[in-house]
Amino acid sequence: MRWLLVFFGLLVLGSDAVALPACTHVDMDWLSLQAPLPGNAKIVYKKDLGGLCEVVVSLDGELVPLYAGEDFLLVGKLFKNKKLITRETLASLADVAEKERIKANEIKALEKEKRKTFFQKNLSILEDLTLFSFKPGKADTFLYVVTDPNCSYCKRLMPDLEILAMENHLEIKVVLFPVLGPKSREMAVQAICESYSYQDYGQIQFQEGTLGCRQADRYLEKVMPFFSRTGLSFVPVVISGDGTWMVEGNDIAQVKAHLGIDCEEGTVNSSNGCAPVPDK
Repeated sequence: MRWLLVFFGLLVLGSDAVALPACTHVDMDWLSLQAPLPGNAKIVYKKDLGGLCEVVVSLDGELVPLYAGEDFLLVGKLFKNKKLITRETLASLADVAEKERIKANEIKALEKEKRKTFFQKNLSILEDLTLFSFKPGKADTFLYVVTDPNCSYCKRLMPDLEILAMENHLEIKVVLFPVLGPKSREMAVQAICESYSYQDYGQIQFQEGTLGCRQADRYLEKVMPFFSRTGLSFVPVVISGDGTWMVEGNDIAQVKAHLGIDCEEGTVNSSNGCAPVPDK
């Protein structure tokens, strides 16, 4: 009988492999040497398949099947005798998967609550980090929006917030957090050094070779460690002016709900926002 492994991705593949007992060497230390895994990853299942070790890892509440040899690691779907072994394995771990999802959601909720508390205690710093704002004539309250100039989800959110601001007398205060990489950072420098207005920022396009300035250096020296202290690694985030509520991601429905405005549940473009792509 022959194994058939349909690959969706190849993480690491060594050469001149020598067959050894399939799972004896497979632990989190070994997996971490083969592939970039988050610190909270853990093995929830291992099985010797006679030459391959089937491993299921929990990543942020999701179960991910992997297949390990002596010196290589594969991710994909495994078939045997026209049966999808991977699906059977994951089906057998349904209870484990549910427990891992619940645990991950509890951790995320706790982290979010900690961030909200942090922002509420540091509203003066958010105010200091505000670069520009959208303010309809009769605005009598405001929101902070933490955004990245290269974030597509942020760009989808801003027009919705502008409409909300005009209809409800809100000011939008923008804080730049260029978390998505070097291009984001250069675009933030561009906006700061060229003294962009809110309208200018809404039309920002990446320009290669943007010269830096001391003002941008000072801003980035403040903003990057500030948000790192919160554990924030994504955008956008909307924070109420008094810090009593926060929406992570670009769900305008959640923002409206916090403001007591009737709206439909979610939007087709809503998401949890942008986060950096992990280093390979």
